[in-house]
Amino acid sequence: MRSFEDQVAAALEDLPADVRTAALDDLRAALLDGATEAELGTPAEYAAHVLDAFAAETDPAEGEGEVFGMPYETRGPSDASVRSRIWAPADPTIFVPRMFGVGWTVNLGAVAVRLGLLRPDDWDDESLNKVDPRLLTALRYAPIAWAAAAVVISVRTMRRGDPVPTQWDARGRPNSWSTPSSALLPAAIAAGYAAWGIRSASGDDRMIRPALGAAGASLGCAVAVLTSRSAKHPEQSVPVPALLAVAGTVLPAHIALPVAVALRTRLSRR
Repeated sequence: MRSFEDQVAAALEDLPADVRTAALDDLRAALLDGATEAELGTPAEYAAHVLDAFAAETDPAEGEGEVFGMPYETRGPSDASVRSRIWAPADPTIFVPRMFGVGWTVNLGAVAVRLGLLRPDDWDDESLNKVDPRLLTALRYAPIAWAAAAVVISVRTMRRGDPVPTQWDARGRPNSWSTPSSALLPAAIAAGYAAWGIRSASGDDRMIRPALGAAGASLGCAVAVLTSRSAKHPEQSVPVPALLAVAGTVLPAHIALPVAVALRTRLSRR
């Protein structure tokens, strides 16, 4: 008669090799610790439990899936599990489904691991507890500074009373215009991101949420600068990609700072 382990192994033969090996290793460890069949269930029951756990991990959550081979996401960054994708060192995947829409975004945690800046096990839920709370507070409220700058620039642009651009061509010259009050739209976007970004959070979200808020608010500020410059000098080209790249820089910088401090503190205490 086959052993308990052999029967479970046979029931798990359709699993990927690495998953099957890990499951059997866990079973051997449990048996060595003295686990009984009464505790584990029959081989069929134990295997069914493993298969159910694997299915739960691999089945897409509601709101995500694939279309024409590309991932899509409808929950958006308001879902903590979605926004956590941008900092997941334990996940080796660099390109992960974006937070909203179709396509991919970058897992900054995986990038840090690939660059040798940290190991996957260097980061855990307690890592941020090693960072000075004053730094986390400053980062949390940084989106307000970007939003305030956007408001100042937008209001000044509106008060000039000139038509404002709402679209630019490939050379960075405005090709669509609207009324002066439209200059307030970038400020409204920045303020919305700032209000969202400063909400309380826990765990890694203490740096992820403010980082996304700052990125969005800085994007609104960049658009406010574009709008003001083009409204005042419509004949001149503006560096649209350069200004919009601000948000792409703010996001990783907001995460890199607390991570660097946390790792330095952790290493100095070993």
